Amino acid sequence: MDERELLQGRIRELSRTAYERDIPRHTDFLSLSEQALFYDIKREDIFGRYVFFGGYDDAERRILFFLPEYIDEEEHFLETVSCVRAEPLNAKFADKLSHRDFLGALMNLGIERSKTGDIITGEDCAYIFCLKEVEELICSELLKVKHTSIRAYSVPLSQCDIRPEMKELSVNVASERADAVISAVFNLSRTVSSQLIASESVFADGRLITQPSAVLKEGARISVRGYGKFIFMGVSGNTRKGRLYINIKKYVS
Repeated sequence: MDERELLQGRIRELSRTAYERDIPRHTDFLSLSEQALFYDIKREDIFGRYVFFGGYDDAERRILFFLPEYIDEEEHFLETVSCVRAEPLNAKFADKLSHRDFLGALMNLGIERSKTGDIITGEDCAYIFCLKEVEELICSELLKVKHTSIRAYSVPLSQCDIRPEMKELSVNVASERADAVISAVFNLSRTVSSQLIASESVFADGRLITQPSAVLKEGARISVRGYGKFIFMGVSGNTRKGRLYINIKKYVS
């Protein structure tokens, strides 16, 4: 049994336990490819209410919750997910720190990747979303990132006010097919975009896109591994030659 099958088995177990014992259960943080495995499970194997949450609305890494009807979602999220703000002790002499720098520092503390969600970096700080169980460890032990001394402390989830920069674009495409849109957005050939789909590198709202001919839905958040992310905002018009103008919001890295 490979890791994918083990994770799917774990998800089935959590779902069944939450439903039969009427108690909340959840996974650790899941990557997009791990979230996609959930959607491959037969519907009859999933019981009760489920919801994804990663600390904020547009989170990429998210936890899968199975919740009885008596549980208030928002309250349970606050009991499970924490947000840690990390900032230099002396901003004047601080290195320019990236997502990778913070992730490396956390892993050096022995914290498994599954215990942390998105890490959002800004000009003078970073916000680290994590499971409650590792919050204290991060706050007490994350003292240095690269050569920069760090102060880390817990803040409310809502305090994270950094959001990825996005650029609105109008793009000329042949159709609303996934391969056509991805080709136009990232300036790739249709062959390359089809290969990306075949290699399980393209996701729409956490679901794996498996066919180049899949038609994108308005509002879908598309992630292409190795290239970036965008939101498909829909068709805005037609060209004289029968092509389409689409609007997107592309994440600026």
